[in-house]
Amino acid sequence: MSSFSLPKSISKMYIHTGNVLNANDLTQKAGQNSTEEIVECLNTCLSNRPSPYSMNEKSFHLKCEECYNNNIEEEHEALRTGVKIFLTSNEVNHLEDALKNLFQELNYGVIDSVILAFNHGKDTLLADLLTLWAVLESYVNKQKITRIGVSDVDTELFISLYNNSIIKPTIVQINLNSCCVVPASLQEFTKDNDVQLLTHSDSYEILPHSCLVEIFEKQSEVNLRTPKLEWIIRYLTHVKCRGVLASKGYIVCLKCL
Repeated sequence: MSSFSLPKSISKMYIHTGNVLNANDLTQKAGQNSTEEIVECLNTCLSNRPSPYSMNEKSFHLKCEECYNNNIEEEHEALRTGVKIFLTSNEVNHLEDALKNLFQELNYGVIDSVILAFNHGKDTLLADLLTLWAVLESYVNKQKITRIGVSDVDTELFISLYNNSIIKPTIVQINLNSCCVVPASLQEFTKDNDVQLLTHSDSYEILPHSCLVEIFEKQSEVNLRTPKLEWIIRYLTHVKCRGVLASKGYIVCLKCL
């Protein structure tokens, strides 16, 4: 395997795993959590070179050749795609970048739902959340996204977001690993306002920097310092009438240091 290095002008690396359901070694294993699955996907994508890629003056886009085939027999009208975007900061341009890449990579006209995961605990400010929310609202107004929601915000902050937003969140996710019982006030509010209340088991930090260090240390032929995570997209596409999972993948944005 030949040495692989990026020009110094490259500031962003984008990695798209493609449909991980197409690769036996990337499908969900018993006991494997989301972080472990992402790490496995990134290791595979970086190891299986040469893979399809594109590059411009400032960014590098890598696609996992082994499982990039996203062809699904059903027509798009029969599919429902749900997306979760994990942000590491409240930078609006990061969310805009994630959404731009989402639609470019999947080539779908409309995404059924997008859940925003931006959680700085008690330090999460309503003003920051509303600024990010406005970006999602713009996509709803353009009829590119049907439903929008948030993950892992406390009840008070969620209610404030609901009351202060123009387009209301219709989904809220909570992590049962950190909250064994759904707060009664949140249950009541979601029921009264027709908000879908979901649970998840994603790690608080979906891809810790220590994992990135391990990934890039393994790739000795990749002449690149350990980059910094900016955002991760996870998408799930189901066949509507059957509820069958047809496609699952990740798009990861890394800032080259």
